[in-house]
Amino acid sequence: MASSNSTESGTHSHGRCTGPRMYCYHNEVAPLRVKTCGFFKWTHEVQNVDDLQYMVLEKDTALIELEHEKKTLKKEVEELKAENEKLEDMVAELSIENTETRLFMEATMADKKLAVALIVSWVFFAFVFFLI
Repeated sequence: MASSNSTESGTHSHGRCTGPRMYCYHNEVAPLRVKTCGFFKWTHEVQNVDDLQYMVLEKDTALIELEHEKKTLKKEVEELKAENEKLEDMVAELSIENTETRLFMEATMADKKLAVALIVSWVFFAFVFFLI
């Protein structure tokens, strides 16, 4: 009994090379299977191998295009991440500046309130002084 992986040299059939033959565990030649649309077809059911080879070529081309698109998108994601980091840094800086400005404005408002209170007290003092 031969193992399921045993092969023998290819033979010529109808002027074409059939390639190495695979044998099953019963020591019989195993037919080649081609996967199409989720099901397997036996090679004698396949009418045009050239069409299948063309389909494989189209799939390979589509895979290459998708891999290129994936690389492009990865590069774009990295660029967007870098841009995001820059924007986050700018937001942090603006937040600090905003806080500093708010504190300055609060201090200025306190100074204005103090100045108004001082002026009111002088006017009151002057009024009392002139009445006496």
